[in-house]
Order: sequence, then structure tokens, then C-alpha cells
Amino acid sequence: MAAGGGVEFGCVIAAAGAPGASDADLYRGMLADCDRYAQLGYGTAWVLEHHFSDYFPTPDPALLIAHLAGRYPELSFGACVIVTPWHHPLRLAGQIAMLTEFTDRPLHLGLGRGTAKLEFDAFGLDMGEARQRFAETWEILRRGMTGEPFSYDGTLRPVAQQVRIRPAPRTGQLHFYGAVASPDSAGIMARLGLPPLCNTIGDIQQQARALRAWEAAAAEAGQGTAGVTFPIMIDCIVEDSDEEAIREACRYKPRFMQAQINHYAPHATDWVNTPGYEAWQRIFAGMERRTRPEGIVPWCEWQLIGSADTVLRKLQAYVDIGFNHIILHFATPGIPVAARHRWAARFASDVAPRVGQPRSAPAVSGQAR
Repeated sequence: MAAGGGVEFGCVIAAAGAPGASDADLYRGMLADCDRYAQLGYGTAWVLEHHFSDYFPTPDPALLIAHLAGRYPELSFGACVIVTPWHHPLRLAGQIAMLTEFTDRPLHLGLGRGTAKLEFDAFGLDMGEARQRFAETWEILRRGMTGEPFSYDGTLRPVAQQVRIRPAPRTGQLHFYGAVASPDSAGIMARLGLPPLCNTIGDIQQQARALRAWEAAAAEAGQGTAGVTFPIMIDCIVEDSDEEAIREACRYKPRFMQAQINHYAPHATDWVNTPGYEAWQRIFAGMERRTRPEGIVPWCEWQLIGSADTVLRKLQAYVDIGFNHIILHFATPGIPVAARHRWAARFASDVAPRVGQPRSAPAVSGQAR
């Protein structure tokens, strides 16, 4: 599904359901979502990575994409995100190379460094090393995706023996992104050569600042400015009126926020003294306010929540600042399958066809280099 001006629409495929649902039920619902989204014409199915809790328990994005690629050959696939510090980089490079053989459609692989102390502790990793592990793993992936023999003199992730990734990766449709939560992290990703993958933790002004920071840092690094894909993940509820959509958000989204608090355990994490995570104390404080319905109402302002006309207006604003791949998040904890399928259908019929040309052109190709 593409709107005017080349805007693409995808959906998050998530293991989410009613309170107390079994994992088998969550996975059946996830596959039913993918089936429905494909029928509605959405072009890309985006998967998540989370471990050890009720919060979207999908621990292997590559395995899930491989399964979905066999069932839905017409779809492109994405990951938002693969948390690279938790993976051995050579094994991850091999998994990605295999994925390029399982589909001829684009692969959009977002890479992130992770935020949950639970997961770092379980894997026996120091969360304070996450940024360095991320950078070194990306460098190994970047070299591995050339298909040529390589080694790497890393501090935490060395590749002492020269190796070549097999199967040889097909990179023509392979795109990498770096997860961005702030203008500062956007600049870091630009200097690593990764286009940004954003989500609406902050309002649209923060998203605009992140894109501009990325563009400035990319220009300083001497990167080109043509053909980049700028994805953003946004929660979406489309109802007959704004009031009805906000009521649905107040009904369902506090549980989503609480699930994040439970998983990320912000009060058990020393954000101030964990390098690279200082801003997350403020982010989680805002999330805690949204575990109550009254905190959801202002949050709805920068999500695609409202009537079709309101959602269109909000969406056009994101397109105008430069986003050209919209990742719609319908399935969060507690939302019934029927409701999220209804919202997805309303967006596909009443919103997507009406999106116009962006007023500001997106700026660097996200293909593997």
C-alpha cells in the first residue's frame, strides 16, 4: 500500500492479546493480524524483539520473518528492532544473509541497543556497554554484508579470524536503520551511516528535531542526501469521532504503558549512572503518567488517534517533516483482535488513499554498504 508521494504503510505484527491469554493464543492472533493486514494491502510486516516477560514475547525476529516470508511472499518485512548487543554478530550476520535468500521483497532491519535491564542481566551483559556493543556489531554486520572476507579488531566484539558470511547476502533490497529516541541519538546513528528509525515516544516537534539532527550529522559525515527511507512507528486508532477514538485509547492504552513499566523496570535501573541512558529516567516518568487514563489524553495528540479526518491531518504533518514509511501499531496488550482489525481497515480505506505529497522532500540511502 502506497499513498501519494511514495509514502509506504506497514504494520507491527505483535504478540499481544487479552489479559491472561496463552502464548499460543498470542501467536495465533499475531498470524491472524498478518493475514488481515496483507488482505488490506499493507506492504510491510514489522516484527519486534523482546525476551522473558509478557511484553510482546517474540525473542527471535529473524526466525519470525523467515516464517512469515514463506506464508506471505507478497509482503516486505521489517524489524523494529533487532537488539544487537544480545546477538553474536557473526551469527546475526548469517541469519540476515539467509533472510535475503528467503524473500525477494525489501527487508527493513532496524537495529537498537536495548533498554531493559532484565534482558541485559539475563544475557550476562553490562548495560553500560550497550552503545559500544551496538557500534561494534554494526561494523561487523556492515563488513559481513559486503560478501567479502573480513576480520575486525573490536574491543568487545573482535573477529580475529578472517571469515566470509555464507550464504552470500543479497543486498539489493536490504536496508538497515538505527533506532532513534532523541536528536542526540539521531546524530550518533548518522555518524555510523545508519538512517533513523523513530517512534512516537516524544511529540512531533521532537521527531522533527531528530530528523534535522540526523540530516545535519549525515551531511557533516559526507553522506549523500537522496533516496533515504525514514520510518516511524505510531499507535493508531481510527473511529467515527475523535471522542470515540480517545475513549478507546483511554480504555486500552494504560495497560500498554503499564506493560512497558513492568518490563523495563525503570525504578530498578540506575539511569543516571548507566552511560548512554541518562535521558530514559525522564522518558519513563512520562510513561508512568500514561498508565492512568487521564495521562493518555495528551499522549493521543501525537499519535494517529481520532476520526479519519483527524488521523489524516496528523499523518500529513509527519509526512511533511520527512517521514515516508509509516509503521502503524494497532496491536498492543489488551486490544481485542476485532478492534485492531477494524482500525486497520478504516485506515486503509479512509486515510491512506488521501495522503498527499510531502511539502519537504526526505533527505541517504539505507541500503547496506
